[in-house]
Amino acid sequence: MADGVRSLYGGPLARLAEATVSKELLERMAKCIIDAIIAEGKKDFAKRGWRLDDPMGGPPFDESFSFSIRGQRTIEIRSSFYGLEEFTRQDIPSRKMTWLTQEAKNKTPSKYPLTKTEKKLGMKRAGKVRQGDRKPLVVPLQKDDGTVIFRMAPLKTKDAWVHPGIARFTFVERALRKGRAACAKVVGEYLKEQMSGART
Repeated sequence: MADGVRSLYGGPLARLAEATVSKELLERMAKCIIDAIIAEGKKDFAKRGWRLDDPMGGPPFDESFSFSIRGQRTIEIRSSFYGLEEFTRQDIPSRKMTWLTQEAKNKTPSKYPLTKTEKKLGMKRAGKVRQGDRKPLVVPLQKDDGTVIFRMAPLKTKDAWVHPGIARFTFVERALRKGRAACAKVVGEYLKEQMSGART
């Protein structure tokens, strides 16, 4: 995601900052924006009961952000968090989770890591469930109260569980909206520093 400096603050402040815009000011604003995005993002994650861990093993959500300055006055904010771009651009529609079925594990067993029990029994990753060479697929599910239950996955893909879908994350828009005041303060402090430095 990328935002021009002017989109983050407006009015007389923008005109004042226009004359004194520098890499240092842009970097301060970028950090201010990232702080706002992380704060609002944590709220959305908490509402869904999601952890901040990256599902692909990368840095957690609140450590996944970086920025760069493009051209003379454009701040680009980036995140390495897996799937974040899709979550912030559109709703994820409901869909059948065909991969969480015994039939799917039978067809492509190598895609399913060996469980502790399977390792203890010396089973091979390429083995078939229906031939007794792998254990049936069991899925841990977390209830609203935090309790984890284990359920046997459906037999056939036609009977696969349906994922309810995920509503688009809106924390980026909220962060930019709420962060304007904080960024304006950053600009104001920077301008004061420049003015006091000019006097001495």
